[in-house]
Amino acid sequence: MTMNDQDLVIGLDVGGTEIKAGLLRGAEILSARRWPTEREKGPEHSVNQVLLAAKEMHREFPDAVAVGVVVPGVVDSKAGIAEYSENIGWRDIPFGKLVNEVTGLPVGFGHDVRAGGVAESLYGAGQGFRDSLFIPIGTGIAGALVIDGELYDNPYGGEIGHLDVNSGYMCACGIVGCLESISTGPSIVRIYNEKSSTKLSDSSEVVKAAKNGDLLAAEVWLASVEAIAFTLTAYINILAPEIIILGGGVSKAGDDLLKPIEAYIDRRLTFQKRPKLAIAHLGDHAGMIGSGIFGLRARG
Repeated sequence: MTMNDQDLVIGLDVGGTEIKAGLLRGAEILSARRWPTEREKGPEHSVNQVLLAAKEMHREFPDAVAVGVVVPGVVDSKAGIAEYSENIGWRDIPFGKLVNEVTGLPVGFGHDVRAGGVAESLYGAGQGFRDSLFIPIGTGIAGALVIDGELYDNPYGGEIGHLDVNSGYMCACGIVGCLESISTGPSIVRIYNEKSSTKLSDSSEVVKAAKNGDLLAAEVWLASVEAIAFTLTAYINILAPEIIILGGGVSKAGDDLLKPIEAYIDRRLTFQKRPKLAIAHLGDHAGMIGSGIFGLRARG
């Protein structure tokens, strides 16, 4: 059976704070609900929250033909297992089997960022492009690689946030210099606050301060953006994507993010073709929509 994006499917996008759940028809969200992950109550409890969301969505929408579940961390999408999640504390959780047991439906399982990349490729900014890179920049940074129309689904692939950009800052992974140590939303705010007597709470406030003439904010923002651009330039030289799609909370800066990245890349490419750069179209629904795609593909 081929995937029919007119079929109804339940999509679950599991994060450290909440579970986004939706009844989907292709990229159309017909109904949406949210559950708290409640990771502070322990990994077993957060697993039960995912199962609760799946069970209640199935009870409410019995016409759904499949369920998709996507999670952060290291995942084995073929076996349906969440192998490792530092933030939530999961180790080898067989979500595919568990969700099938509470719903009786085929279950598609995968990584949240790669799900977002597939969704953007099929329904968002990546439509019409065979080769794309989707890179959400939020509390972490990872990449979803679509090559010749197919997702590169390696559990350890796309860890762009841990490329060495020589930042001089310690990353949460324990290594000094990673992209995540300087260019995530929390990193941008932390670096600014360490250097300033003014304390800000969000990367968007750093951008606003920079535009209002705060030289320190401008310096911190430019350093973070150029670290992203440095990483993307390396990626362009290796795999030459047709389009790079930026998502996550930091991407809400829009042209204040895109323009300096474009300028940096233009200074460093000679014979290479510069890809199109775009802001993600699907916003924070990309992972949920992608989980729905995984669900339909699991159906057969």
